[in-house]
Amino acid sequence: MPYIMQTVVLLVLGAILVQFLKPYPLRKWLGLALLATGLISLFKVGEQQALGFDLELLALLAVPLGVVLFLTRRRFTEGD
Repeated sequence: MPYIMQTVVLLVLGAILVQFLKPYPLRKWLGLALLATGLISLFKVGEQQALGFDLELLALLAVPLGVVLFLTRRRFTEGD
């Protein structure tokens, strides 16, 4: 699969995740998990592919997605 198509698919999945994932603990822990996994994968994964997706590209997009989920973790909670 071409890189641009992989990038578009992963960005759309990330946007859906950011928009529709509402529980605070799930946003927090999934954000931290994506951030940690992405950072580790950047250094450990080479030119490998899984299910047609380049794992290095997946790691590059997992880091900002994890940061966004973690920073917006209280988006759907009631304000004090």
